[in-house]
Amino acid sequence: MADPINNTTEARRPRGRPRSSATHIAILEAAYTLLEEVGLAGFTIEGVAARAGAAKTTIYRWWPTRETLAVTAFLTVTGPRIAFPDTGCAVADITAQMLRLGEVYRGKTGRVVRDLIVAGHSDPEAASAFVNAYLKPRREAVKTVLMRGIASGELRAELNMEGLIDALYGPIFFRLLVGHGLLDGEWIQGVADVVLRGCLADTPSGDPASPEAARTKGSTDE
Repeated sequence: MADPINNTTEARRPRGRPRSSATHIAILEAAYTLLEEVGLAGFTIEGVAARAGAAKTTIYRWWPTRETLAVTAFLTVTGPRIAFPDTGCAVADITAQMLRLGEVYRGKTGRVVRDLIVAGHSDPEAASAFVNAYLKPRREAVKTVLMRGIASGELRAELNMEGLIDALYGPIFFRLLVGHGLLDGEWIQGVADVVLRGCLADTPSGDPASPEAARTKGSTDE
C-alpha cells in the first residue's frame, strides 16, 4: 500500500542543489580567496563568514578549526589542477604532474602552502590538517601511479616507494620553502629525469628505457 505522506514529501521536494550544498561551496570559495589575499596569519572564521554570507555556527559545524577549513578550501581549489593524468606511462604521468605542481606553486598558491607548512611547526592543528588532509592523500596518489608503472613492467618492482616520493617532490618543497631557486619547468623536468631514470625496469635488451622515451610514449598515447 502506498504511503501518501511519503509520496507527498517526494512530490514537493525541490529540484536542484540543496541550499546547504550551495552554502558549503560558497564558504570554501570565500575561504580560499581570503587565504590568497591575507595568508594563513590573517585567515579567520569571522572573515570567511562575512565574505561568504554564512553564519559562523554553520562553518564550525562543518569545520571545527580554521586550519581544517583552510586546508579543505585549498584542496578543493587546487586538487583538480594538480591531479595526475593517466596516459598509460607512469614516467610521463608523474613528470606531467610535477610540472603542473610547479606551475601552481609559482603563484599565490605557493604562498598558501608555505604558510601551512610554517604554521605547522608551532601549531599542531595546522600540522595535522595539512599532513592528513593534503600531504598523505597526495602521496597515496603518487603511489597509485607508481604501482601502475610496476604492474605494466615499466618500473622496477622493488622500488622504495616512500624514499622515491621524497626524492621526487622533496626538491620542489625545498625550493618553495627556502626560495634559493625558481620552480621553473626545465628544472623540474631535470629532477624527474634524474630520479625516474633509476626506477625504470630493464628492456628486453637489458638496457633501461630512458625517461625521454617514456615521455614520448606518454605524449603519443594522449
